[in-house]
Amino acid sequence: MPKKSPERRFFGIMYENTTMKEEEIKFLAEEYKKAPELFRRENFIDSPEFLETLGICLPEADSLPKGCLKLHPQDFIVEEIPVSEKIQTVYLGDFFDQKNIGQTGKTFNSTLIKCGILTFQAVEEISSFLKIDKEKIKYSGLKDEDAITSQHISITTSSAENLKDFKSPNFFLKDSSFSDKFVGMGYLKGNKFTILVRTDGSFNAEKFEENLKNVQENGFYNFFYSQRFSSPRFVNWFWGLLILKGDYRNAVLSYLCTEGQRELPYFKNLRQEFKENFGNWEKIKEIIAPISSFMPTELRIINYLLEHPSDFAGALNAVSEQIQLWISAYGSLLFNRKISECILNNESLPETLPLILSEDKNDWIEYFEFLKEDGITALPTKNLKPFKNIVLKKRKVKTRQNVQIHKVKIIPEGVVASFSLPKGCYATTFLAHLFLLNADGFELLQGISDKIIDVKEVLGEKPIRDVMERFKEVLQRKKESLW
Repeated sequence: MPKKSPERRFFGIMYENTTMKEEEIKFLAEEYKKAPELFRRENFIDSPEFLETLGICLPEADSLPKGCLKLHPQDFIVEEIPVSEKIQTVYLGDFFDQKNIGQTGKTFNSTLIKCGILTFQAVEEISSFLKIDKEKIKYSGLKDEDAITSQHISITTSSAENLKDFKSPNFFLKDSSFSDKFVGMGYLKGNKFTILVRTDGSFNAEKFEENLKNVQENGFYNFFYSQRFSSPRFVNWFWGLLILKGDYRNAVLSYLCTEGQRELPYFKNLRQEFKENFGNWEKIKEIIAPISSFMPTELRIINYLLEHPSDFAGALNAVSEQIQLWISAYGSLLFNRKISECILNNESLPETLPLILSEDKNDWIEYFEFLKEDGITALPTKNLKPFKNIVLKKRKVKTRQNVQIHKVKIIPEGVVASFSLPKGCYATTFLAHLFLLNADGFELLQGISDKIIDVKEVLGEKPIRDVMERFKEVLQRKKESLW
């Protein structure tokens, strides 16, 4: 069976880059010429109304200064902190760890530095190059796509040394060595972030510093932020809910046809066509065909339904790796709703809340009223039986989280901050307590600079200019339209 191609994000959705045909680009270019307005991005703000759709309530969010994130990937640096507290830096380095050359073992350990792709996409490329199953590559978490990030990976293979000759514009490996140790449970302590939040002329430094001090002293509400809900559609939680209810047909219908809040109008129109032709799988495949590389998951579902027209559970199983993500997103939404309920009712927050992804009914009781509203009155784990690789385990998450601030500097372009968070915490959740975020950055807010900034250098740390040079092919400012 051929390996799945590495994916990229384009127009806010994923496409498989090695199968993306030139004619598909030409097709979309012609579509753009016919109706440029269908490819125009809006300048979205993570407003209180938007955050409410994700179960998030942030008091006084409207009074916060506007802040633009990730206008350039180098505005957002993430460096992994293992339990040893030796930070996996983003700086260039030798492929082999000079101190450990000659070490032997069954596991190849390395630091992965990437930009412009997600961790699992880099893993796909590595596994394809080495001709090994991607399950032999272990890592402790997914790192941001529109950023420069570092993290430890472990590869169980004797051929990993061949990676020294592998070239990718999106990532490189350094400090590699062989040993019998590998990334596993308990490896990751947290992440260090170095971030530029771009601001406009209305920014009030005094009010910001007062708010920062308050968050630093009292912590912040530990919401699951928008990344958990899959931009640009933000409805993956609903597909998870439908699956838990055993409503597989409507889960497929919603996945194919529900318009994303921040999707381009062109793709919204396509989803309307899918809805009008739902059940006519040949017609939907015909609609997808000119841009099939842009909708690979939809295509896998449709290809299955062409062979098994009414087997909606089987169609979902054709994208089984997505099911766990969707169910987790629903659990995250309930977690957010519970925290928000306590805030709005001025109730004391419990120190932790369980997630629903376990078979312990006590973990579900916390969310009984929400589940009842959503049509779930008993543990519905039986509805997960058709799906492979679903993991149910107990997990408790802190409702408030503390942040370790290293350095903060206000510059004409905005605020540069270096801080550390425990594993599983979102930097954007912390920043959303300080700014009204524009996390898309496709169109500059009035008065916000697009000047390229070396965030490390600004804070007096070692500059990353050589890293930016290494990633120059993929360090592109977000734009309203790539056409």
